[in-house]
Amino acid sequence: MLLSLVLGFFGGVIYIQSAVRIYEAKAVVEMNVRRPRVINDAAVYEDPGMGRDTDAIFNTRFEKFRSPAMEELAVREFFKRFPESTSANNPAGIGKFSLPPLIRDVTWSKDPSANIVRVSFLYHHPKFAANLVNVLSDCAGILMREENQALSDEAVKWLISQVEEQRESLEGFERQLANIREEVQLEAMLQRKATLGKAVISVSEERESLISRLAERRTVYDFVSDLQEIDPNLEILPTGLPKEQQFNEMIRAWRDAYDEFQQMSGRYTALHPEYRLAEEREMHARNRLEQFIESSAKAVQNEMDLLERQIEQIDNRIQKMKQEASNLEQSLVAGMQQVQGLERKRDAADNAFQTMLRRMEEARAAADESMAFTKVIREAAIPIEPIRPRKPMAIIFSLVLGFVAGLLVAVTRELWLGKVEAVSDLRSMPLKILGIIPSQKKMESRGELATIGLRDNFSPLVEIFAGINALLASDKYRDLSKVLLLCSIMPGEGKTVSSCNMAISSALNGTRTLLIDGDLRRPQLVNIFAVDEDHPSLLEWIIRKNGSCPIEDLLSRDVVENLDIITSRPSADVNPAGLLGGESLRELMVWARAHYDRIIIDSPPLGPVSDAQVWGNHADSLVLVSRLGKTRRRALRYTLSQFDDSGLHLVGCIANDVPHSIEGLFSGAYGYGNSYGYGNSRSTS
Repeated sequence: MLLSLVLGFFGGVIYIQSAVRIYEAKAVVEMNVRRPRVINDAAVYEDPGMGRDTDAIFNTRFEKFRSPAMEELAVREFFKRFPESTSANNPAGIGKFSLPPLIRDVTWSKDPSANIVRVSFLYHHPKFAANLVNVLSDCAGILMREENQALSDEAVKWLISQVEEQRESLEGFERQLANIREEVQLEAMLQRKATLGKAVISVSEERESLISRLAERRTVYDFVSDLQEIDPNLEILPTGLPKEQQFNEMIRAWRDAYDEFQQMSGRYTALHPEYRLAEEREMHARNRLEQFIESSAKAVQNEMDLLERQIEQIDNRIQKMKQEASNLEQSLVAGMQQVQGLERKRDAADNAFQTMLRRMEEARAAADESMAFTKVIREAAIPIEPIRPRKPMAIIFSLVLGFVAGLLVAVTRELWLGKVEAVSDLRSMPLKILGIIPSQKKMESRGELATIGLRDNFSPLVEIFAGINALLASDKYRDLSKVLLLCSIMPGEGKTVSSCNMAISSALNGTRTLLIDGDLRRPQLVNIFAVDEDHPSLLEWIIRKNGSCPIEDLLSRDVVENLDIITSRPSADVNPAGLLGGESLRELMVWARAHYDRIIIDSPPLGPVSDAQVWGNHADSLVLVSRLGKTRRRALRYTLSQFDDSGLHLVGCIANDVPHSIEGLFSGAYGYGNSYGYGNSRSTS
């Protein structure tokens, strides 16, 4: 890195010494965008105010400074002031054909806070640059004067015709407005609207009165209708009953007859003449009272019907008046819209007419005036100091460039030289090499590689995994190979293919084997062995563990003789890291140890997530799968240090993706599988 900075510094010094000096000539021009008017034989500029019109004028004139007309004027004016024969004024030998491209390189910039235009030009001859900028600044005023004179003459002719058109338009709107006002009659409609409003209020008050009377009659009717059983103790009667006095007299007569009957029933038997006479009197009084009650209920009902018909009639009247008011309102609004629309058009036509009159007078007064809209505030002086190369900036840029170059070299070195490229690199870690897996370029799919032991018993790949299983079954490793955790540093290094082939090889060797898909985020075994979608998933079993689903239901039995598989499916809504440390996983592993001779766990990668560490707590030992050209040395060293700290026994390493040639034992390789990203997903890669 230090060497890159030193080289960058000297490179900057060399650039400064050899670069061509560039000078900048600058001038400042004020551009007036106010409209002229002649008062008392003097030109006065009136500012119409800020707005789109002023901005448009300014921007239009500014763009004309870079137009072909300006270019032709500047060429003519430059050689008029500085003839080609004068070498002092024209040190570069610029001619009429080579000057226009230089004029196009002149920079015109606007000041956003004022009507100021800045003119600048970069060139290696300072005097020529200053002369060209001053000529262009003067030509800006010449161009504007010529254009203003032409526009003034043309504007007078055009404005005269526009004034006549605006006068005719204004008179037409005045006639239309008078006709509409006579036709619409807004005052009459407003008076009718007020009359209808008062009528609606009056009729509504009458309706409320009838509704109140109807409510009273309903109360009386409800009372009379409820007198089906006459109570001798009835004392309080509501007011408003029909023939209220007669009703009270009949109630008293019935009550007296009832009391007399009660006295006779206490003295005599039912066969006594006095008892029968009293009973007949009571029955007669009751019948009269009941008939009176019935006739009263009918009378009240008739009165209620009458009130309801009256209310209905009033509702119809109110509805008609409201409909009339609504129609009147619509007509009123439509008429007012017509009148207001014509008034706006009339006012606009009047404003346009008055504006045209003023402009015509201004154009007439200014037609013979010689007007200049630009003024040179500061001429360009001959620059002394060059602006390029800038020594401090060149040195800083060279140092930054050297630093970036050194950083790129360091990153490139880390990317290309930081990977495990040969089997000898693994041995130097140091790692015990359990097996060397050659590159399998003919097989493209992961499923074909993972299940090759089911189709080709004589494949070199099958022989390699048979040798690994034989080593693990030896006396040295038998106690450490009951539960094996196969993992890798990063995704795409071949641990799933190795797990499947080791499990198949173990089962074919007669060992009762269980293969568990421990990668709950990106499970692969469910696709490799084509497990049915309805089959229970390990992740779902851990989530919903309640005793209803025994462990045996998780097994895909006899995929091959002596081999059972537990698969899983991903879930985007569940984080497996919070589930693996629970009692469910411990119960599963205790059950598996009791029913199988060997358990192989296809672990998640050690790098992206911590799930593999949780599985490691249930394993006897670990087998690392490393892919040449993909596994990074730094990550591998860090993982090995973690194994030492955790106490998990590392049996050895399977070197994957080694070329078929003997040189592959020491050089890089091209892999059989495709690397893939890692994270929760329902798709496999």
